[in-house]
Amino acid sequence: MKRLVVAAGLVAALAAASQAAHATSALENCTVVRATADARNPAVSTERALHRLHRYIADHLRSPSGKTVGPTSTHCIRNACEASAIVCQH
Repeated sequence: MKRLVVAAGLVAALAAASQAAHATSALENCTVVRATADARNPAVSTERALHRLHRYIADHLRSPSGKTVGPTSTHCIRNACEASAIVCQH
């Protein structure tokens, strides 16, 4: 079970790194933002993680010239889910 968790984490990290490298080449100021949630049901956990991610982006990543939010992805292991997105500020 530990190997599965480590492998899933490694795949997620590699995917995020490749997305960040692609986004960074197009725009200068990009970051990867993540939010997690844990609930009894994976669907509820995914919904909460996405909601937390969008609220964090709206509340904390303000830019006078605007921002671009890249594709959002979610990864779940049992009932714990993590949502991530690349946010580039102009």
